[in-house]
Amino acid sequence: MKIKPEQLTKHLSDGLAALYFAFGPEILLVEQSLDSIKRTSLERGFADRVRFDIDGNFSWDKIFAEIANTSLFAPQRVIECHFSTGKIGVKGSKALCEITENLPNDILLIISAGKLDMAQQKSKWFKSLEKKGVVLQHWEVQSDHLIGWILNHMDQLGLAADKEVANAIAYCTEGNLLASMQEIQKLQIAYPDGKIDTQDYLKQIDQQSHYSVFGLIDAALKGDSTKVNKVFNSLLDETTPLIVIISSLYREIKTLSKMAVELQHNQSIDSIMTKHRVWQKRKPLITNALKTHPYQRLQKLTLSLGRIDRSLKGMDNLNVSDELRTVLITLAGKTQWTQ
Repeated sequence: MKIKPEQLTKHLSDGLAALYFAFGPEILLVEQSLDSIKRTSLERGFADRVRFDIDGNFSWDKIFAEIANTSLFAPQRVIECHFSTGKIGVKGSKALCEITENLPNDILLIISAGKLDMAQQKSKWFKSLEKKGVVLQHWEVQSDHLIGWILNHMDQLGLAADKEVANAIAYCTEGNLLASMQEIQKLQIAYPDGKIDTQDYLKQIDQQSHYSVFGLIDAALKGDSTKVNKVFNSLLDETTPLIVIISSLYREIKTLSKMAVELQHNQSIDSIMTKHRVWQKRKPLITNALKTHPYQRLQKLTLSLGRIDRSLKGMDNLNVSDELRTVLITLAGKTQWTQ
């Protein structure tokens, strides 16, 4: 049967199934479900655990041998399988179906995988897991739900819910859930009583991002070309991968383009920034950028970044660092391209 990840805690309190399958593109979310299942299994006496990493060439005889191997000291065992790909082949599908059909009572089978396409979710082996055990599908946390996800996890760790802090974490981690969780855990250590000094934390974030990719983009949005050059040179000296700058800049300009279109439809800047969950501290930067750059120029910058990306991958012949600097300086409003 399928259950929602948020139903797992109640499900585990009611009893332990013989088989669990958790999958999805967000590794952190899948791992959190697995941790809950393994913690409960340990409480229920499943003290012995073995793990198998499975790809298309895996020898399924190893699992059959493990199932057949009885242990006098730990009769209840966990067999954990991680699929590196959802394509386990005909042999793998047959073996997995056989294992699920004949799983002994003293074995808990836990399986995990990354993102699976619809064809894989309709496969015989998937249907077998769904019939015999519990399936948990994790979805990507979309940007409009990220703040809520961060606030929820802050609450779980005993931290006072603070939207300004949550917005800052979302901005600085760019939707990377693992990085977001690490930042929340740092807060838990820094503020053991759960009461966050918001201004102090925001000041720390600002200092951390001063000479980072975030600081670079913010300088461009502010129109500070001198700082853009300084930070860009610093990042080059630190051998920051150019693809990191390109991808971060692309996301920023893409969002600005959407906002520019909404402005053309006579929506107010304030309502647009609220819709796109712009961090309070960045609102003056976004406002300045939208006033400086019309939609057409932002589109031209996006196309330029596309060529820069292709050049980085050897599919075009631009000087990547020089052209990337030009895009940043243009975003800062110092180079006026003909529209």
